[in-house]
Amino acid sequence: MRPQTNRIRLAGRSIRNAQNALSVESQCPRQFSHRPPRLLLVSHRSLPRPQLPFLYPSGAYLSNAQLSRLFSISVNQKKFIKETARETVKWTLLIFFATSCFSIASLGILSERQERAFPSPHEWSLITRFRFRRGKWWQVPENNEDEGFPNWARVYDELEHALKRLENADKDGAGLQDQEEGGILVPGVGKAGYDLTAKSEEWRQGYYEVLIGMATAAERLEGWVTTKSRRYIWAPEFVPSPTNPRPKATLPSQLPIPNEEDRIPASDIPETFYLKIITTNGFTTHQRMTAALGYADWLAFKKLPDSAEEMYKWALDIALSGLSIPDHSAVIDPKSHVLSSTAPKELITPNVVFAATNLATFHASQGRITTALPMLVSLLRARLAADPAPPKPLAKPQDSSFIGTVLSLLHEPDYPALPPTGNEALLRRAEDRCEEAALKSYIGEILFAVADSPSGRTQGLSWVRDAVSTAKTAQLDVPSIQSNPTLRKKCEQCEEVGLEAWGKMMTYLAAEARERQDSLESSVTKKLWWKLWPGATQKLREEVEDREGEEEGVVMRLNKLRAKMLKEEYEDMDRKYARTFVF
Repeated sequence: MRPQTNRIRLAGRSIRNAQNALSVESQCPRQFSHRPPRLLLVSHRSLPRPQLPFLYPSGAYLSNAQLSRLFSISVNQKKFIKETARETVKWTLLIFFATSCFSIASLGILSERQERAFPSPHEWSLITRFRFRRGKWWQVPENNEDEGFPNWARVYDELEHALKRLENADKDGAGLQDQEEGGILVPGVGKAGYDLTAKSEEWRQGYYEVLIGMATAAERLEGWVTTKSRRYIWAPEFVPSPTNPRPKATLPSQLPIPNEEDRIPASDIPETFYLKIITTNGFTTHQRMTAALGYADWLAFKKLPDSAEEMYKWALDIALSGLSIPDHSAVIDPKSHVLSSTAPKELITPNVVFAATNLATFHASQGRITTALPMLVSLLRARLAADPAPPKPLAKPQDSSFIGTVLSLLHEPDYPALPPTGNEALLRRAEDRCEEAALKSYIGEILFAVADSPSGRTQGLSWVRDAVSTAKTAQLDVPSIQSNPTLRKKCEQCEEVGLEAWGKMMTYLAAEARERQDSLESSVTKKLWWKLWPGATQKLREEVEDREGEEEGVVMRLNKLRAKMLKEEYEDMDRKYARTFVF
């Protein structure tokens, strides 16, 4: 058995252990600092120093337990956060879904109202119809940011998108054919119109409205420039050009004018669209004639009278091409363009009368009175000799009940009836009284201007009086004019023109009578004249008073009419601007 030995403890090791023990004791906090506050207050009184927690210095770092307690979340807090997140997601999705449904419903209702106000052919695709309706929509002045002015740049852009889709064989232009192999090229204009005989009449009518709308917009955008992106557009007064060497500076809120190499015209020239309508095979006579007259008006506005006269004559030739006889000399004189008084009534068509009226008005505006007067007289004779039009059938009343309204919204509206071709016989309608009044006013003004005697001027004055009476009677006695604001405004304008001409004539006649009176009273032989004819001076004075009194009455009547028209215009503008959308 091994003897038991006593272990000797080394001094160094004991010293090291003592140091470790001291370090451990120094790291451990004193017990009095960890006592609860209540125990501190009841601590033993024999202790040499107060037992307060703030006397013990805080540690240099936090333990893991302290950190876990600092960032720990209670069960109630976790439950609250989960419920809050769940409710937030739920209400966010509900609000997004509700606003999306409301936006889609609003767009659908607006599109439906636009379709009823600006009907489009049903065979077009949805995008083409949407572009077409927007192009029509921006033509209404009240629907634009700058109220009172149509946004022609937007009109042109929307209709251009619709036109590209209509002329694309892969989209809405299936069946379009060139009139010749490779198409007909018009010098300075480009490609001529297509052959639309394979398309339906509704498709042709919509295509015509797109082209005529682009021509109207192109007239307003002449001189405007844009860039390839077509996001911005600049007016001609800001663009340097040979006719504008000192352009205006753009406003601070506007972008500067791009460089010349980056500028492109905002639209094609109007001639492009007018000639495309005229040269297209498939349009009606009235559509082609209207395009020719529009182009002629544009040329007259650009102060090109010779070209404008040729276009007016071309429009008349287009109207005559719709007649059933090859020889047109029995209807209208080929040189003077005066309608024949012996022409059959079925050959006097609305197209011929309308084109001849525009040509006669152009001659009168150019001072060719001897050419315009017989044309106007023959046109008035043709209108007065036309057979009366049969009464229009009563329109089917709409179902205004709730169920009827809902069903009408769900049912796509029918495309409106196509306008007449204009090749039918002219009929005298009650709505055309204003046209007769305008012709009478033109004839009276010309007769008064060319008269070299008092009897001739009196004859011209009687024509103008008759014109004013016709326009006023049409406003009071024709129900169709009273119920139609457009026709009523047209008759008011005819009456205004007649009253203005009447007032100027009376001013001239009153001044002429006053001059005769003054010359008679200032003559050397006035005493002898009074002895031979004592009532001569008195008669002249009465004539002057009558002329001046009639002039004053006409001026008062004209001012009253203009005040009424201005009031109606303001009321109409207030009604339109009070609504969000105007159709």
